[in-house]
Amino acid sequence: MQFKSLIETDINALLEMLLALGHSDGVAEIRTDAAALQLALFGKNPAVTAKFVVVNEAIAGFVIYSWKWGSFTGVRDMYMQAIYIRPEFRRQGLGLNIMQHLASIAVDEGCSRIEWLTVKDKQMSKEFYDSIGAVEASHMMVRRVQGEALRKLASSSMP
Repeated sequence: MQFKSLIETDINALLEMLLALGHSDGVAEIRTDAAALQLALFGKNPAVTAKFVVVNEAIAGFVIYSWKWGSFTGVRDMYMQAIYIRPEFRRQGLGLNIMQHLASIAVDEGCSRIEWLTVKDKQMSKEFYDSIGAVEASHMMVRRVQGEALRKLASSSMP
């Protein structure tokens, strides 16, 4: 297994797998397209880093990560945006290798942690993350404002 940094001509292959991940996670609306990936990965100020996972010259999956700053840790932390392994490559230890690779990068960058979101009801993901020592951040919950509520908030027409 190897990691391959993406080049601009890899956008469509990444998008195909990203869409597969979204569908498997039950994402109702996927708006990411090739242009959005192009900007996020190769724009003036790239927002994320993406790497392909390659097995015997075949793209087996990908990982996308970025950085965040820990308000209470005072250091940069890694945020894993997405991890995906094509079904035919699962159960071969690739997930563990990806997480080890990310952990190595995080330690080299002085991070205090790697954080990510996961779908609550995906038992296979839960079991994997439990096996590597990941814990739920039960003291917090994800909240979001989006769609009409976001537009209403931005227009200051809140009561």
